[in-house]
This record gives sequence, structure tokens and C-alpha cells, in this order.
Amino acid sequence: MRCAVYARVSTEMETQKTSIAHQISYFENYIKDKSWELVNVYQDVESGTSMKKREGLQKLRKDGASGLFDIVLIKSISRFARNTLEGLQLARDFKEKNIRLITIEDGFDSKEYDEFMFTLLLSIAQKESEKMSQRIQFGKHCRAKNGRYNGSTPPYGYERIDKCRLVPANDLSKYIVQKIFQMYIEGNGLYKIAKELNEKAYPTPSQVAGKSNYSNIWHQSTLRKILSNSIYVGDMEQNKTTTRNVLTGERRCNKNEDYIYVGNTHEGIIDRIVFDEVQNSLLKKKVERHGIQSRQFSNLLVCGSCGSGLHFKKSGNTYICGKMNKMGKQACFGATIQENSLLELVQKQFEALIKNFSNNTVLKNNLIGGVGDCRKSNEIHELEGLIQSNSRKMNRVLDLYMENNIDKETFLKKKKELENQCEILTFRLKKMMQQDEESLATCEEIIAELLEPQKMDTLLLHKLIQKIIISNEKKVEIFFDFTLS
Repeated sequence: MRCAVYARVSTEMETQKTSIAHQISYFENYIKDKSWELVNVYQDVESGTSMKKREGLQKLRKDGASGLFDIVLIKSISRFARNTLEGLQLARDFKEKNIRLITIEDGFDSKEYDEFMFTLLLSIAQKESEKMSQRIQFGKHCRAKNGRYNGSTPPYGYERIDKCRLVPANDLSKYIVQKIFQMYIEGNGLYKIAKELNEKAYPTPSQVAGKSNYSNIWHQSTLRKILSNSIYVGDMEQNKTTTRNVLTGERRCNKNEDYIYVGNTHEGIIDRIVFDEVQNSLLKKKVERHGIQSRQFSNLLVCGSCGSGLHFKKSGNTYICGKMNKMGKQACFGATIQENSLLELVQKQFEALIKNFSNNTVLKNNLIGGVGDCRKSNEIHELEGLIQSNSRKMNRVLDLYMENNIDKETFLKKKKELENQCEILTFRLKKMMQQDEESLATCEEIIAELLEPQKMDTLLLHKLIQKIIISNEKKVEIFFDFTLS
């Protein structure tokens, strides 16, 4: 009897690669004991339930249709299929070609059992797959809640240790991120920043990540993503979904029920004040670019009746339930509130909050953004050491060239690389030294803004307020991102 073996694991982890080797070794001995003939081994290393993306399985199906083998050997149903309908269709294809299907762990042999038994085994495998997926998602959710990073690739400028912890990368990427933020603060547009990074051949995020189809070109969209990522101030934002406006091309982050934001989870590489200035600038340019009328309480207001977000109606300067606005009062009686009334309510809450300001250290940290970071002096010392080390490397490369130990092309390439590193390190050191001389916004100035509703800073409001539930103008609940005690 001519046999084909199908082996599959769901990831490229080393232990699972070994699993494929064990499966193949087992079947070689199994076929030898039966005195059968091994025609071919088909294998897949991938994750997911769909069969369409499994090249090995598709080749197995094609060769089976050509009559290359009489038996297909599989370790278990779960290796073969986790979708009942797809698995059943494939089994029927084999049956039409008089190909016998055997799964060792399940004890199934199509020569002895009918389709009903195979369907039952497929259903069990599918249920187990769904449970496993739920367990994996639950584990990721717990890690995210604890401020652990779930992504497969660390963000540009960071490296990962202990699987889920982020630390600033010990390479150029960290300083390139700082250069991007500084250039933007100095008034350079995304086009100009991308142009300079490309001219100096600085490594892109896909290059640093080691992607096979990497791009060595800096794009404005990449810079915008870096400039708006709170990961760079030490906060973790996970489980975001993104939608794209087909008219404007604008991408928008949606904070669904799985969205998790945890502050101070790791060491930041950008000062919070610098980051907030950049966000203010990005928001203003977004408004100018798309003609959006930004409201102070956008995305914060929730209808107390149906849970929908509230829409702003310019005609009456009123926020109303989004569901009622779209579908009418038959869908929801809806919450409504005048913008001026809401501003007054929020002002009163802040007045009560600020009375206890001197004892509210959490509020202070939110307002001043961690001013006076004690790590600053250590980082200055570290940068000075790196600059000195870079200078020694430059001298060493020059010596090698003068001694004819390296050719001119190698010398020039290494020289340019070291010059780029030196420029970034010097730029960062200069910036940190300047910060000691610059005056930072005082708590009193920020408080003054909070006490003037018409001048309230939108980003500051979104930072301090988690959500506002509106039932009616008399029932408004404000939920802050910190305690008021």
C-alpha cells in the first residue's frame, strides 16, 4: 500500500518544529511495521483553522486527486482539521478517490468507520480548538492588564526581555525615536523628517524587526504612528482596533471593550511634556487637514440609557445620544445636554478636586507628567560615555585604514555609520542639557486652565477623564482616571 503522511504544528517555535520531526519518525516506523510504502510526507507550520493557507495540505489534496497514494496517515484529527465542514469535505474527496484515511490517536480508520464517527471527532476537535483560543486570549488579556506586552515584535526603539517586558533598545533606534520627536517639536513637518532620515539611511522599523520583506524607506505614516504612540512615555496601550474612513483615508483607533491602557509599565524614552506637545500639534493638524470640528468632550460622553456615544449638534450647541440621532426616538429616548451646562458641571468637579490638590499626589503626577525624572542625570552620564566610545571607535577605524587592514569602501561605510551614531547621541545629550535650563509649566498654570471651562485643554481633559455618563441634564456622572481622595 502506498502511503502519504501529513504532519502539522501551529507555530514556528523550536519545540513544535521538533514535534513535526517526531511525527514523521513515528510514521516511518509505523509504515515499516505494516510493510507499506512511504510515498511522500506533507507538512505545514502555521497557525489558525483555515485549510486554504496550508500549502502542505493543498499539495496533499492535489496529489491525492492524481492517484499518487492509497492511504493518508495523520497523528490526530486536530492536526488535520479544526473546522468541521472543511474537514468533512476533504474526507469526502479522499473517499471519492478510494483513499483510506487513518488518524492514530483517535483510532479512526475510514475503512472501518462511517462518516458519522468522523464528523463527531471533527466536532470535538473544533470545540477544543475554540476553548484553546479562548484560553490564549484570556492569558493575553491578563498580561495586558498587568502591563505586559503581547505584541509579536517590540515597538521601534525598544527590545523585549522575559518575553513580555519592554526596555529601551541598546541601539540606534532609541535615539532615532528621540530625534523624530525633537525635529517635530522644532517645527519640522513629517515630509522633512522622513527626507532627512532617508538621506542618512537610518534603519526603519521593519529593518530593525528583521522582516524578510522590509522597507528601507521612511514614510510619513510610519512617523505619525511613532509620534502618537504612548508606548514612548512608558504607558502600555493594547487591544486597539483601527478603522479607515474611505472618503478621507484617515485611520481611527477604536477603543472597544477589550481595549486596555496601563500607565507607567516600563521606562519611557520620551518626556511626557514633549509627548503631550506633539499630540496637541497632531490634533490641530488633523483638524486642519480634514476640516473636523473638534469638541472638548468628543469620545468621552456615553448615553445613560443605551450606552451609545453622544454626537454634537452645532445648531443647538447640544450633545445628543448617537443612537437616537441616527435611528430616532423609537431606538432610544436618548440623553441630551447643552455644552455650556456640561462645561459648568465639569468645572464644579474640578473645583472640588483642586481643593484637595496639595494632598492629591496622583493628580499632580497626571498634571505635571512626571517632571524632574531622577533618571535624567544617569542618562546624561550614559550618553557621554557612548559618545566617548564612539570617538574611540572612529579613531580605531582610521588606524585600520591607514595600516591598510581595511579597504577604502569599508572605511567610508563604517565612518558614515559612526558619524550618524555620533550625531544622534550628541543631539540627545544637547536636548537633555537644555531641559535643565528650560522652564516647565507649573501646576498653578494648569489649574488656571481647568478653572476656565472655555479654555480647557482638550487633551488634558481626555487624559484626566475616563468617561462621562449622561442620563439627562440633572444626572451626569463623571469618571476620572484617578481617585479624588
